[in-house]
Amino acid sequence: MQGFVATVRRELAWLAGSRWDLALCTLAPFLVLVVLGWMFIDSVARGLPVAYVDQDHSTVSRRLEQALDASPSLTIAARVPDLEAAWPLMRSGQVWAVVYTPNHAEKTILAGRQATIFVYENAAFYSLGALATMGARSAVQDVTAEILPELARTRGLPLPHVTTPTIQSTILFNPQLSYEWFLEALLQPGVLHLMMSCVVVMAVGREIRDGTLGEWLSQGALPAALLGKLAPYVVIFTAWNLLGIGWLCGVRGWGVHGSMTVLILGLFLFYAAYAAIAAMITLLVKDIATALSAAAVYGGPAITFSNATLPTIDAPLFTQIWSRVLPFTSYVELQMEQMFMGSPARASLDALLALLGFTLVPLAIALLLLRRLGRPVREVAAT
Repeated sequence: MQGFVATVRRELAWLAGSRWDLALCTLAPFLVLVVLGWMFIDSVARGLPVAYVDQDHSTVSRRLEQALDASPSLTIAARVPDLEAAWPLMRSGQVWAVVYTPNHAEKTILAGRQATIFVYENAAFYSLGALATMGARSAVQDVTAEILPELARTRGLPLPHVTTPTIQSTILFNPQLSYEWFLEALLQPGVLHLMMSCVVVMAVGREIRDGTLGEWLSQGALPAALLGKLAPYVVIFTAWNLLGIGWLCGVRGWGVHGSMTVLILGLFLFYAAYAAIAAMITLLVKDIATALSAAAVYGGPAITFSNATLPTIDAPLFTQIWSRVLPFTSYVELQMEQMFMGSPARASLDALLALLGFTLVPLAIALLLLRRLGRPVREVAAT
């Protein structure tokens, strides 16, 4: 225990005397949280442009046009005569979806047959296209439910003759479709863990570069020396991320819907895992620049492969494996369960165990590498 405390004090003394390292642990995370908070505050998708193709020119199609334009999430940016005129707008990025009412749609409905309103989304921009399509579908369903009974009465038709099945879509856990709630909560750990990995690489790497391994390892046993080296950075970046969560869930009022204890424990293990991996990489390659590159390659794509923005289910086997070997994936699952979904604590047990494994295995390897690297130093000290 004394060796651990002595190493922590040594590391904190280094930070106090190195303004650049101190800035990376204080000013840089603060700026990250401020920029993310400013970028996503009150960021709900509004007024996404769509194109409307009306080839029916009926009561139904006109009411649908009004509903699309009245939707808070959509605005009709173009009214075009046919689909051929709509595709260039989609390709140029002027619209994110095309809503198409074909000829005889109303007559088909009144005849008791199933009519189809087509919605084409731009899946190249996955999120925007999906949001635009969701708004269009909601407008179609609202118009159908409102106008079909009215048409039945005016045409003297029995209501079952024209009533089409309705599909109710309910969005759970983020009903406002808020970028702030979803993306900021995702980007905070996504950016901070990469920053901490770089700080740990430099903290371990400078001992090798400056030839101060002996001084570092003289503080106590190897486990105490390694844990004491990493602990300040794990605690610092966990605290910064908790501050970010406090902003989102407290000040902004989104709330933590599950167990705060499980969330904090998962967050601590998340940063401990990346600190252990960064130390392992640095002790393996023994070069700061190479270790920084390796840490960036490993941690940089974490958000993409986390199954949060794009699904990895049924993705190629390599993608699924790569997703599972990233601690970020396990933490995101835990965060979604505890912050968003209000899952019971036991639901996050698998994620906690995975994060613990991501911490202990690299730590064990790092200890072996440190033992090998420090053996000549200890032999010289012994003589």
